[in-house]
Amino acid sequence: MTDTPFIPFGKDISANAFKKYLVYLFLLGLIVRMGYLAEHAHAPSYGVPTLDQKYYDTVAKMLLAGDDLHRLHGFRPLLYPMFVAVCYKLGGGHGIDLTVAAQHLFGVLTGVLVALLGARLFRHRVSGLAGGTLYLLAPLPLYFEGELLVESSYTLMICLGLLFVLQAAGTEGGKGVWLWLLCGAMTVLTAQVRPNILIFMAVYPLLAGRRWWRAQHVAALLPLLGLFGGVVMGIPWGFVNKMQSGHFQVVPTTGGVNLYLGNRRTASGVRMELDRLVNYDDRHEDSVEVWARQGYEAAMRAQGRQPEADPRAVSQYWTRRAIAEIKADPAAWLRLMVKKCWLTLWNAEVPTLQSFAFLQTEYVWLRILPVRWVVLLMLAPAGIWAAAKWGRREVLIVLLFYASIYSAANIAFFIVDRYRYPVWPAMAAIGGGGLVAFVETIRQGRWRQTIGLAAGMALMAALSLPNWYGAQLPSFGLDYRLRSVAWYEKGHLPEALRDIDRSVALDPGDVTALHQRGNVLLALNRFGEARQDYEHALKINSDDAGLWNNYGIALDGLGRTNEALLAFRRATECHPPSPSAFLGVAFEQIRSGHPDDAAVTLDQFDKQEKGSNAMALAIRSVIARQRGDAARAAALEQQARALDPAAAAWAIERATNKPASH
Repeated sequence: MTDTPFIPFGKDISANAFKKYLVYLFLLGLIVRMGYLAEHAHAPSYGVPTLDQKYYDTVAKMLLAGDDLHRLHGFRPLLYPMFVAVCYKLGGGHGIDLTVAAQHLFGVLTGVLVALLGARLFRHRVSGLAGGTLYLLAPLPLYFEGELLVESSYTLMICLGLLFVLQAAGTEGGKGVWLWLLCGAMTVLTAQVRPNILIFMAVYPLLAGRRWWRAQHVAALLPLLGLFGGVVMGIPWGFVNKMQSGHFQVVPTTGGVNLYLGNRRTASGVRMELDRLVNYDDRHEDSVEVWARQGYEAAMRAQGRQPEADPRAVSQYWTRRAIAEIKADPAAWLRLMVKKCWLTLWNAEVPTLQSFAFLQTEYVWLRILPVRWVVLLMLAPAGIWAAAKWGRREVLIVLLFYASIYSAANIAFFIVDRYRYPVWPAMAAIGGGGLVAFVETIRQGRWRQTIGLAAGMALMAALSLPNWYGAQLPSFGLDYRLRSVAWYEKGHLPEALRDIDRSVALDPGDVTALHQRGNVLLALNRFGEARQDYEHALKINSDDAGLWNNYGIALDGLGRTNEALLAFRRATECHPPSPSAFLGVAFEQIRSGHPDDAAVTLDQFDKQEKGSNAMALAIRSVIARQRGDAARAAALEQQARALDPAAAAWAIERATNKPASH
């Protein structure tokens, strides 16, 4: 083959035709996503945030309510919750719908950006379109776009940043100065969604060094302006993040605890497993953050030191623990690194939340779309070969550097679907040219090159498809539990019970699954069975305030008032306590003829729960009525019903010993 520009299928398309095909590509992505959204919107889990999605939902609502963000402890960045909050504000009751629709649009735009990256890489527009098509026909990005998670916005911002870098690399003069500054600013802005991308800041000295090596000229150092642009962007965000950490913090980080969890001697490389149960109050918190902070505080107190209220101190503590774990058995750690390198290539999607394999059983669109990770891996050698021979080598260096250094950062922690997903666009851009190059060698009868490319594909498939390390993926127990929670939230109790029974059968020791089954049985008024599940769960985790509170409700439903009161009191003594349990205690005190004790309990509740609460006001109205103060009782009841009519009516019924449904 002659060393001429690579022109597959005889010739490339014109710039105007490329723009037209980009529109077609956009429409293709839109059709796929509209089809998936129509299917997803009818699923039980749609619109019911759980786990990490619940965290982002909670933070977005805190932002809208103007709540104190310090309880977040500076663990995760705020840019994505800000985006969700804007969608909630604009969408009202359809806030989640608007968020998901916007994220699907982000996915389509990412596919278009992949086409632009590929066209620039190969100097060939058809290759770019092939890469964009590969991305838009991949099911994994589609799945994440439909969840209340950072991945779709984060990946779009990464692609924009890559395109800015490539544009800056091809621009000289004053315009180039501003473009390099914009590149660095974009990298740090993207880090406000997830800090992992900060490692890409190394591309600026890399490009500057390469250019200086080739021509010792001041202009060769222009890429270093990316570092300055990053600093400029980081300063205002340092003050924004101070709202949740209490300290100037350019980016919140989970790096220390994730480094420990991914490198300790018991690490599997695929699962972020906590070695103790974590409890928090009625408001959802990030379980890893709570685990890390509580572990740090306990360690400091054990050393006779006062824990610092600084997330950086927590991260530094766990970083030291991670290094100590590595030093304790370096040979085992090296074996773990080799395993994680292979896991990076493995075609299976390792879940952090829901299992992609489970979701494929639910959604037709996730089953029929053809592009899996192994497809991109198989096309990568051909794409690298074609780009190195006929494309823009500096563009290839940038894309390979990004994919390599980002994957290396993942290997330093753990390999899961969410963390590997941001590499998909770069791989699709490279793979698009690889696909075109492979087809072109066949069309032109260049069998030596065809055989070589086919051998590379076969090698990558052989590395990616078999489970060489016998890696164990989690069962579907979590997936059934999360779907049960969704059914429960939507009032479909028989379906919720069916799924939680499957979850418990797969993982009988999962305390959260036992708790959920107890909740479903409680809602079905099957108090005796609910009590048994709560008791089983309490044997595993006796410090869960929510468990004790719900156990008290089950006992109350069985008429075992004294035991219920003890359970509620136990819930108020946990750390942290359950605010709802104070109401349970107050109910029992009123019904047993102790309104003054109930008033004291409600005072304790008010200290736990800031702001007015409809049920607390309703209980106070009952107390006032029992004391003969009809006017105050009527005023309190009116306030309660104005806040939440249903909750107020239920509380009055329960406090006055009238039958109440649970």
